[in-house]
Amino acid sequence: MGVKLKELFESNSIKLSELSGKAIAVDAFNWIFQFLTTIRLADGSYLTDSKGRVTTHLNGLFYRSISLLENRIKPVFVFDGKAPKFKKETLLEREKTKEEAMEKMEHAATPEEKAMYMRRLSRIDDYIIDSSKELLLYLGIPYVQAPAEGEAQAARLNQQGKVFAAASQDYDTILFGAKKVVRNLNITNKRKINGKGITTSVSPEIIDSISNLSRLGITREQLITLSLFVGTDYNKGVEGIGPKKALKLVKDKSRDEIFSAYDFRSDYDIKEIYEYFVSPNTVEIDKDLNPNRIEKEKLIKFLCEEHSFSEERVKQYIGKVKTEDNSLSLYG
Repeated sequence: MGVKLKELFESNSIKLSELSGKAIAVDAFNWIFQFLTTIRLADGSYLTDSKGRVTTHLNGLFYRSISLLENRIKPVFVFDGKAPKFKKETLLEREKTKEEAMEKMEHAATPEEKAMYMRRLSRIDDYIIDSSKELLLYLGIPYVQAPAEGEAQAARLNQQGKVFAAASQDYDTILFGAKKVVRNLNITNKRKINGKGITTSVSPEIIDSISNLSRLGITREQLITLSLFVGTDYNKGVEGIGPKKALKLVKDKSRDEIFSAYDFRSDYDIKEIYEYFVSPNTVEIDKDLNPNRIEKEKLIKFLCEEHSFSEERVKQYIGKVKTEDNSLSLYG
């Protein structure tokens, strides 16, 4: 879901070429879920291989990753770990949404309506995670396993200077401390509008959190408090208070005054949630995160022999990645 802060933050449109040579931390679950939702057959079912295993996520990861590498962008995928206890209610709501979609799908009046509800049943399981990591290994693309929230780990990589920015559509990454966030990191510059069967044009944009916080006249800690007013994945927010009113409140009142005066609608202590945003559960990464050599033979075997991809098409796309000694580690 993410916290709704768009009306407060300013972003700058950029060309994809401006990210050339830069490492970008990508929320793996976010992208995989997007692929599982949008890359479907006409009847709404997943793409599968000859053994009936889902390949939708592999299709999305392979072609988008190749496009990033072709544009000399260095992705670093970050995988979610165990969700914090505060997220329990959000996860339950997501399960309820899936149950409602399942019921509506079973009573759909047309094939098109059935396909629409099938897209809402997307789920990331161990097979999808493991096969995604294996694909990235053969592509030479590094990935990081987060102990908890992937967005928090991506923000930590940005704080460490391991990546230029974190790629996310949500603003949670800024709450977790990311200095720069790239939105719309989509090579095609197109995005499907969920449930409407249409696409809209989008361009990459970058949000500088430091300059935005300076412009707003608040600290990151005040931004976290502001977001708790609006509602996050860990609390529902205070009724009747939006971003602009919350901005005024965090400037006028102390955090202790705010926490004692308002109902932030959570099953947990709001101070504990606040502290989690300030110091989330992440790991320090010491290893180099530059892309490595593409393991062409293993990649072709994995995609074509094991998962029924077109060998001609896979080879064609691998050939688009122009590297010195077939290695991206020399990129500046």
